[in-house]
Amino acid sequence: MDNREKLDSLIAEACNAAGVSLVELDMFRAGKRKTIRLFIDKPEGVSIDDCSNVSRHLSDALDLDPEIIEGAYTLEVSSPGLDRPLKSVADFIRNKGRFIRVTRSTGKPITGKLVEADEQNLTLALKGNAGNVVVPRAEVLVAKVDVQI
Repeated sequence: MDNREKLDSLIAEACNAAGVSLVELDMFRAGKRKTIRLFIDKPEGVSIDDCSNVSRHLSDALDLDPEIIEGAYTLEVSSPGLDRPLKSVADFIRNKGRFIRVTRSTGKPITGKLVEADEQNLTLALKGNAGNVVVPRAEVLVAKVDVQI
């Protein structure tokens, strides 16, 4: 198992231990330090404690095997944020039941509660019992969680 596979495994363990899902992983070099940036989520939203738990669990595991990441590194763990675009099927599935705003290739945005999502389509329940609308994923330019106040 190479170092990247070991790191991926440790990240999965840390997320499982905290009861969260990994949304995105970014790794890059900032000067002499490597930065590992994790975005995590769960259906009821991510708390600071969730981020701390993942960070602590992963840091402890990385300290036990310093060869996985050679040299100094920075570990950042946060929620993906409400303004992060939804891209993958996993992003959409994770946000089922939430209101999302979809801008289609026609330029016209549509907002509704995400009912279903797969590789081909998104099904949104429109407000006011206006029924469901199916939006082909190929037509989606941008999709984001729409915060309802």
